[in-house]
Amino acid sequence: MRRYRHLLLVGLVAALFAVWGCSDKSSTDAGSGNASSGTAGDTAGQAVATDLKYPLSQTIPTLDPHLSLGGSNATVVLNVFEGLFAFNSKYEPVPMLAESYELSADGKTYTFLLRKGVKFHNGKEMKAEDVAASLNRWKDKAARAKSSFGDSQFAVQDDYTVVLNLKNPQNDTLAQLSHVLNFAGIMPKEVIDSAAPEGVNAYIGTGPFKIVEWKKDQYVHVTKFEQYQSLKTAADGFSGKKEALVNNIYFTLATDNATRFSSFLSKDFPYVDVSLDNLPKVQNQPDVQILKNLTTDFNLVFNKKSPLFSNVKNRQAVAAVLDADQILLGIVSTPDLYRLNPSYMYKENSKFYSEAGKENYNQKNPDKAKQLLKDAGYNGQVVTLLTTKDTGNFYNATLMVKDQLEKIGVKTKIDIYDYATMLTKRADPNVWDIYVGPFTMPSTPSQLLYLNPTYGFADDAKLAELLKKSTSAIKPEEIKAANDALQQYQWEYLAAVKIGDTYSYSAVRKNLTGLTLFSGFPNLANTKLLK
Repeated sequence: MRRYRHLLLVGLVAALFAVWGCSDKSSTDAGSGNASSGTAGDTAGQAVATDLKYPLSQTIPTLDPHLSLGGSNATVVLNVFEGLFAFNSKYEPVPMLAESYELSADGKTYTFLLRKGVKFHNGKEMKAEDVAASLNRWKDKAARAKSSFGDSQFAVQDDYTVVLNLKNPQNDTLAQLSHVLNFAGIMPKEVIDSAAPEGVNAYIGTGPFKIVEWKKDQYVHVTKFEQYQSLKTAADGFSGKKEALVNNIYFTLATDNATRFSSFLSKDFPYVDVSLDNLPKVQNQPDVQILKNLTTDFNLVFNKKSPLFSNVKNRQAVAAVLDADQILLGIVSTPDLYRLNPSYMYKENSKFYSEAGKENYNQKNPDKAKQLLKDAGYNGQVVTLLTTKDTGNFYNATLMVKDQLEKIGVKTKIDIYDYATMLTKRADPNVWDIYVGPFTMPSTPSQLLYLNPTYGFADDAKLAELLKKSTSAIKPEEIKAANDALQQYQWEYLAAVKIGDTYSYSAVRKNLTGLTLFSGFPNLANTKLLK
């Protein structure tokens, strides 16, 4: 076996990920994973607040980390739960609850050695039975994990050792264990064993903060976990040292953009997302730092089980008419906050980036679209677009798509729900046709939700086989060839249509120090709020 220690990742895993990010002269970029508004060293001798309020722009349907789908969920969950691995600022998976791991010579067997003395929020020590139970549930609940791991099981070898035997080598194993959505959080075995189908009944993790109260539609109150066992390595992304420097955090629901911003202006919130219209109101304030974050890409996802979009020609018609520039401008209102990108991966992730099939991207060809609709036998059926107004990006993007479809004679209607209900509706193949939304950057193609049968219902044998090949490739040239083939076919099959990548502005009061943003999600360990 080859042995990998937690202070150094070598070989395959380190080769798979690249530094990504952007910057400009006026802002600190959070796209690379780190955006600090200060460091703890700046605060010596200054009074520190015990409580922090952090705004949530979306409702929270669940705090179960294995089921967490949205931004607000992840914002809370990532500060309460931890996994065996965590991403650093370069999207490299590094050990968190794992002390180290071993990978067999054939690349099929992972042996995870656990840290000793790690306590859950209920005081129980974390052991292998907890890890195996958590990860076996996670891989069955999370579409990304289920697609990658299939029937493979995490098994207990001894109290501090867990083994995963794979049927084939997989280049995405550690990345899957690190991803921030549908998070592979570790919980006590008894919590897993008593979980209901709709989620766990207790929220007990190992993170620097523990949940005290969840008052739905109002706030989630977390408090400092006094028995937290921190790593001593440097804090980086969501990896490394974590220390709760505030006693209480109130993750406060504020779905209305104007309300969130006015609360920031009144200093009720020390952090807020900033629209282009509101940017001039804060960018010259001496106590405010403006961050520019590479946050999400936008995709149009088809319901492949709907009567209309089970027909690939109808999907191709939509892809043909879409004007990506117009849609992205409708989302962010300025060319400074978007970029065109024909790849389903970010270009900074060079190992998996591919432009295969780019001739089908941003076609802006209404005549071709009309002919494809005619060939498909489209006869005025209504296309249902699923969206929410809880955050403006979903709704604005959907409006732009609706306008472009209607211009080629497609009848449309928009079904608008609160965020939590929209997620439920999205899982029902009988109630929608098209969904347009933002997606957190995947570190591997296997983490593209819409390539899985459970998300938009991409139940296609060739797609599944190409996805499998992209995860089992080991050598760089094999990875490139496999991902070129996958993306070329995706642009033909069209589980989804890539629209582009977006940035956002956020504002941080300079008395909030040590804040780290990772793909827009805050790591609130190591963060101080000065009085």
